[in-house]
Amino acid sequence: MTNYEKFHQLHHQSTPLILANVWNVKSAQIAEKSGFAAIATSSGAIAESLGYRDGEQIPFAELLYIIQRINATTSIPLSVDLERGYSDDPAILNDNIQKLIDSGVAGINLEDAQGEEIYLKKLNHIKNYLVKTNQQLFINARTDAFLQKLPAPLKTTLIRAELYREAGADGLFVPGVQEAETIKEITSYTTLPVNVVGVPKIASIAELTDYGVKRISMAVLLYKATYRHMEKLAQEIMDKQSFEALS
Repeated sequence: MTNYEKFHQLHHQSTPLILANVWNVKSAQIAEKSGFAAIATSSGAIAESLGYRDGEQIPFAELLYIIQRINATTSIPLSVDLERGYSDDPAILNDNIQKLIDSGVAGINLEDAQGEEIYLKKLNHIKNYLVKTNQQLFINARTDAFLQKLPAPLKTTLIRAELYREAGADGLFVPGVQEAETIKEITSYTTLPVNVVGVPKIASIAELTDYGVKRISMAVLLYKATYRHMEKLAQEIMDKQSFEALS
């Protein structure tokens, strides 16, 4: 079974796929050792760790290098946060997708921050390219209606869910949603496996399972928690003038 097939299967099991969002080789290896069945990159975490702002500010070549190193040193399926595809040019988009596939990537997140019209063009283009080249890639369609605080975000999300499903998306990612009833309405409306972010305020994994969620990721939260801990240790060393905190 290929990593794509494993990854696809993990979205259609009785319990949600819990994804650790990683940003370098070490974080990916820790996630695998901890028992996660798959990992995903966080665009914000990778960008910030290399001194860039999030939002496709990091050159794609640098992002690709990190992805290649992660995939070369882990064995579980890897999904990549591709943001908006790192280009509006279809030829460059094709090239980016091919480079990810060649690197062994099982899936991507593709976000619709530019609006559903542009998004559908990109999604259709990628799907046609995959069919034409006889390749497989799990496309998690990220819709930002809640994050962008659009009017009637739930209605917009449901409309987009159907449009993206018809265009060939494999999953639906709805960041920014936390209310139980809203999550239930989304999962009951679409046949796509629904992905939400496991923020501290949100329900437990067991409750999200009952809501019908099939994928729970952590976005940039694991990265931020890791460096908050490092910051605390560093400050304690300086405050106490002692290395006891490292024990």
